Amino acid sequence: MLKFIHRWFSVVAAFFILMFAISGIVLNHRHFFSPVSVDRNRLPGDYRFNNWNLAAIKGSTPLSTDSMLVYGNIGVWLTDSAFSGFEPFNDGFSKGIDNRKTFHVFHSPAGNTYAGTLSGLYYLEEQQWIPLALPVKEKQVRAIEMRGDSLLVLTRSSLILGADNPALPAFTEHRLPHPKGYAGRTSVFRALWVLHSGEIFGFAGKIIVDFMGLVMIFLTLTGIIWFIAPDVMKSLKTRLKARKNFGRLNRFSRKWHNLIGITMVFFLAINTIAGSFLRPPLLIAIAKNDIANIKGTILDHVNPWYDKLRDIRYDGASDRFLLSSSDGFFAVSPALADSLEPIGNQPPVSVMGINVFEPQGEGQFIIGSFSGIFNWDPSHEIITDMITGLPPEAGKPLSSPFGSLPVAGYISTPNGKEFIFDYDAGVFSKSQGMQFPEMPESVKRETPFPLWNLALEVHTGRIYSTIFGKFYILFIPLAGIMVLSILLSGMVLWIRDYRRKKRIRKHCQPPSV
Repeated sequence: MLKFIHRWFSVVAAFFILMFAISGIVLNHRHFFSPVSVDRNRLPGDYRFNNWNLAAIKGSTPLSTDSMLVYGNIGVWLTDSAFSGFEPFNDGFSKGIDNRKTFHVFHSPAGNTYAGTLSGLYYLEEQQWIPLALPVKEKQVRAIEMRGDSLLVLTRSSLILGADNPALPAFTEHRLPHPKGYAGRTSVFRALWVLHSGEIFGFAGKIIVDFMGLVMIFLTLTGIIWFIAPDVMKSLKTRLKARKNFGRLNRFSRKWHNLIGITMVFFLAINTIAGSFLRPPLLIAIAKNDIANIKGTILDHVNPWYDKLRDIRYDGASDRFLLSSSDGFFAVSPALADSLEPIGNQPPVSVMGINVFEPQGEGQFIIGSFSGIFNWDPSHEIITDMITGLPPEAGKPLSSPFGSLPVAGYISTPNGKEFIFDYDAGVFSKSQGMQFPEMPESVKRETPFPLWNLALEVHTGRIYSTIFGKFYILFIPLAGIMVLSILLSGMVLWIRDYRRKKRIRKHCQPPSV
């Protein structure tokens, strides 16, 4: 039975194991692969633009009374208040559509325009984006805001201060204080995430997990050779040289498949289990649990906000900054020196992160994520669904990962037009008679699919929805069970064979004189 499981589960899962391993290596090195893109026409229809879907547009920033920049996964494009045409506005960004992914475009009171992208911070000079050096290693800039005359730049881990003067780009990192009540704990989800990627031990940990991916590729290929060997040897019966060469390859494959497999089985099994819990339905079992930060790992980082920051806005009504993080919303005084206070009655935000954080008058904000879109008055703790006008559903957890409306972006124009961008269905307006123009072919043509995102779709199993339909959500747990069965059955078979050979050697030893 064990031999059957190890052999036939491996045959069925071989292709998917190779895809897991290759895509995992790509995911671990986003900036290295970010210049590489794939033609969307070569991918299933779900990955092609239709009605500005797939987070094509995240937001907009006016440049003058009749010109604005729209930005998102398409990069930055110039248009007018009527959206009568779209011109590419990406000169100066790093090569590759992934590097053009833009989280925020900010036009300062002094007339300077900045862009926060996956590849860093840029300012606009004569329709050319000029990169600005930041005093941190990470490049992903999530938000840009003002504090008096100073520019605030938010990355996923750091808050950076600088002058609103591109000619004097002197930026300094501002260490945010611990949040109030900080207990040095992290979610089980995040712990398993960094364990699965290897990031739990920094860059060295990623390299170790990359090596494990290469091991999985090697074990899969040598296993295939071992499996087909009998049939190949029969077909080469009269071709003695080819038969001899393949026999040598088969012996090499068997020897090293066994040796490397038994050496790495424990680490591969742990990594497989961790990955299986990062997607539904197993994710549900750990979603609300947390653990103490593990000493000596990235989870116990000296910066309590490491990889947790998502967006920041100034609230003029209460004279404070509102900080969006993976742990929720926090408030801090303009001095940015006091302990950050968690805000009561927060709007629902998906675990996928916030996509819309737009000021709407004094003390009013629009909050959008894959959990929906809401009007929020943080000072009075009032939340209403922007579509229905009702409060969030009673009894529904505010941290629910997904709602019926996965909001990827929102824009408003000076003449009062509002448009919401659904990740799946694309753009719509909640007001009658307002329509957004059809997505031009030029925008589609200049926005291929990033290789890193393709690897993510493969690694999470979403790309197989074209094969399995709505049941694709079960792909990861079932694949995890299958891979774990292959690893454990192989280990037991090796131990059994090792013990058998040991008994034979002992039995065949000549009696001592």
